Amino acid sequence: MELLEILKKLINIPSIYGNEREIADFTENFIKENNPSLKIGRVSNTIIAHTEIDNEKPTIALVGHLDTVPGINELTGKIIDGKLYGLGASDMKGGDAVILKIIEDSGKENLKIPYNMVYIFYEKEEGPYLESGLIPLYEKYKHLLGKINLAIILEPTDNTVQVGCLGVIHCGMIFKGKRAHSARPWQGENAIHKGWKLLKILSEKKPKKYEFHGLTYQEVMNATMVDFTGGRNIIPDSFTVNVNYRFSPSKTLDEAVKDLEKLGEEAGVDELEWRDLSPSGRVCLDNPILQNFIKSYDLKVEPKQAWTDVARFSQWGIDAVNFGPGQPSQAHQKNEYIEIEKLQKNYEILKSFLSK
Repeated sequence: MELLEILKKLINIPSIYGNEREIADFTENFIKENNPSLKIGRVSNTIIAHTEIDNEKPTIALVGHLDTVPGINELTGKIIDGKLYGLGASDMKGGDAVILKIIEDSGKENLKIPYNMVYIFYEKEEGPYLESGLIPLYEKYKHLLGKINLAIILEPTDNTVQVGCLGVIHCGMIFKGKRAHSARPWQGENAIHKGWKLLKILSEKKPKKYEFHGLTYQEVMNATMVDFTGGRNIIPDSFTVNVNYRFSPSKTLDEAVKDLEKLGEEAGVDELEWRDLSPSGRVCLDNPILQNFIKSYDLKVEPKQAWTDVARFSQWGIDAVNFGPGQPSQAHQKNEYIEIEKLQKNYEILKSFLSK
């Protein structure tokens, strides 16, 4: 099947977060029909397929998520000016189509791939960190995944190799006060007013730069949401600032937590509520397979100034990067599309590299 036809089929299967069964069924059946030599496993709506593992050969994984965010696409399936439209076209059904096409080619063209290959299609990427389909997959296939020398996650990167990623924490910093009528504020303690110092510290913070292998990552900390108890004529007895911390790949999760604990102490915060804790991803430019991949195709390399599942693989001791055909600017957009030329280019690069 042509690459573009595979992508059209994927786009036509609705797979909004939490509803991945149909697209997982399609993916599993496609692999069985087009490359029956692969061993296939399934955990809920996450699919893993792999070659026979030869311990004398290095192992590469190609990884993609099957779900999309909710969205509107009035042009689904249409090709306009070299772009194919559809929800998830860039993020990241284009990447999934590339993986499926390589699976088909390796089954029908008898490609001599000098690596053990692992292919992963997982559910629930677009939601909370702890609900990802990768977690139960790792619990069941820990021994197999531990053999991976490099995982290439085909998130949209415009065919740029994006290395490492920032860790991210959301922490509710809570200030406690005493409720009172706003006409008699002396009878209470205004929790919002207590938060001034935290907001001042955050407003004056500048991005902190960290460099790895010539790539610069910027560590940032911001207030992104607030919440309070009370009303227009009530002195609030609780005020919470959500602090979003994007921290350097050089820091562990524990070290980042201590940074926020120190901030809370400095700002007079009464209580900390940990809402999301995601580790950073290792900058693995010292990985020999990755070095060869980049050099062979003179690929552009960028730091990942955000969070991706590269971090999750890093946490498991697996080197991982993002390299996908989709356009990052199209992720989660109305009338999302993918540039067909970049889709084809990504497929050609990966197929060529894996066939050498």
